[in-house]
Order: sequence, then structure tokens, then C-alpha cells
Amino acid sequence: MVEKRFGEHLRVRTKPHKMTFNNHEVGIKAEFNQGLLQEHLPLTQGVGTGDQMLVKTLGKVIPKSTIEALSSTEFIDVFGRVLEMPGPRGGICLQYLYVWDYQAVPAHEADYEPIFVYLNGDKRHAIYDLVHYCARRLELGYSKADGPGLRMIPGWHSFLPAPRLRPTQGDSNLEVKPLSDQHLDAWYSIPVESARFKIRRHMANPFLLEAPGHFLESPDENSKTMCCTFLEIESALREFEDPRKGVVEGVKRALTKCVGIFGLYRLGALVQLLLEMNQIGLLQLGQPLGESLNLGRLNALLQEGLISLTDMGKNLIQGLGDRRESAD
Repeated sequence: MVEKRFGEHLRVRTKPHKMTFNNHEVGIKAEFNQGLLQEHLPLTQGVGTGDQMLVKTLGKVIPKSTIEALSSTEFIDVFGRVLEMPGPRGGICLQYLYVWDYQAVPAHEADYEPIFVYLNGDKRHAIYDLVHYCARRLELGYSKADGPGLRMIPGWHSFLPAPRLRPTQGDSNLEVKPLSDQHLDAWYSIPVESARFKIRRHMANPFLLEAPGHFLESPDENSKTMCCTFLEIESALREFEDPRKGVVEGVKRALTKCVGIFGLYRLGALVQLLLEMNQIGLLQLGQPLGESLNLGRLNALLQEGLISLTDMGKNLIQGLGDRRESAD
């Protein structure tokens, strides 16, 4: 059952003339410049309609609880502000937060997805949320027409690079709303941890954010394991023409590099990631991943082809292996 308790926290009613923009570190200036934010708003696809499209295309395959959550999720708005810091370690950063009132997988109220766009003369790059606050960098053209774009993963709401996405295929009519102190204070104050906005340090100073890296200052082991796993998948996708093989090989490498024989307590996080990918239609599991699953059995399932990429997963995830994404 989908329960929404924090609508008033998410939909801040402060009048524009009463909004302030002081939530930042000393030496940084913040403001709402709608013209600049609208001009450099990243090209995206699926932000407003992706959850509903997933229900239409895979409604007979994904769990009923996921269908209910997807159908009940509403995109609220994209919020933004401009941060500027002088000096060689500074620059201009446009912080965008895409906000939904619910997330289907894992299910919880309120979801916030960051994309930070950095301007450096005629060059631009974005740092976006790949999965569970895993920060990844994408080199951008100077305008949306130059590409690349970012495709929202339905159910997760995080993003994958879409190198061939054109403006005519992207989200339209997205108007950037002010990301004020009043918005941040309301989202930080939500009493339930799963619904609370968690990014603090890199909101106050986005020039400290690194990619590959993490939007959270102190990510837990589960989050780090999931991030590590997706980066291994990305690396494998660069080597294999068939993204299905790339994903399987990436998971195998993650078992060694992100879990390892001395870190079996991390296996649960990797399995959770696979289950979430199954729930949102990216992966097909030939048999359930039970609590008794161990490292050897998971390797065997991969060898037997019982964990595979779906057609939708192939279309979504292939951008990870494109050379236009920054290899850092």
C-alpha cells in the first residue's frame, strides 16, 4: 500500500520574494537565475512519464506492489540554483534537483535526484546520480542540441547516459523552480529517514564533489557496494559489444572486486541491487534469489545464464558503455 505523509514538506509554499539562498559554505555565492538554469537544463527523457510507461510496457511482468507504487508516483518539479566560487578550485555550478513524491524501488515516500552542471568557458560537464547516490561524470556539448542526454530509470529515478538522445525526444515543458533555503530546510527536516533529503556537504559546496565518487559525505557499505558494482558493469560494457554479456561480466567482476571472499557481508547489497534491477524490468532472473544464496551459487547462476539483461534493460543501459561518457 502506497502511503504519502509528507506532501506539505515536499511542496513548499514560500512566496518567491521571501525565499533565501544562503545554504552554502563561506566564499560561495548562491542565487536563483532562471534564465541561466533554463538554458543549461540537461536534456533528459522520462522524468515525467517514465514510471507510467514502465507500467504500460511491463505491467504483466513486474510485481504488483511495484505497479501500484509506479502508478501512484507523481513528479513534482525540477528545482535549481546557481552557485559560484572564485579561484582555481571554484567556478560555476548549476544544481538541479528532480523531485518525486514517491519512489517505487526500493519503495519509500519522497525521492530527490541530483544533476549538477559545471560551466567552464565553452565547456560543460554534468555529475549525476547513477544509482543509490553514486556520482558519475558526463561530458556535455555546449547546447542541448549537441547532446548527450540522460535517460531516467523508471522506478529508481536515477539516470543513465543517453548519447543519441535528441531534443525532440527529450522531456519538454520542464520549468526550473527555485531551490531555496526554505525547500532544503523542509526536505532536511522530514522525520522519516527514508523520505528525508540526505545530500548536505555537496549541496553546500559542489566543487568538492568528485566523480566517480558519491553524493553523500559518508555512504554506508551497502551504497558503496552498489556503486562499485555499477562501475564494474560500466567497465565491462565498454569491452563487450553485446550489453547482455557486458552486464553479466560486470556482475562477475563485482563479486570479486566489490564483495570478495573477505567481504561476504557485502553480498546482500549486491543481491539487493540485482533484485531492484529485476523489479524495474532491467534484469530477468531465471530463479528467485533466496536468503541462502552464497557466492558460489551466484557465480553458478551467472554461468548458467539465469541472470540476464531484458530487452528494456538493453535499451536503457547501453549508454553506459558509450565512449562519449567521461572515463575520468
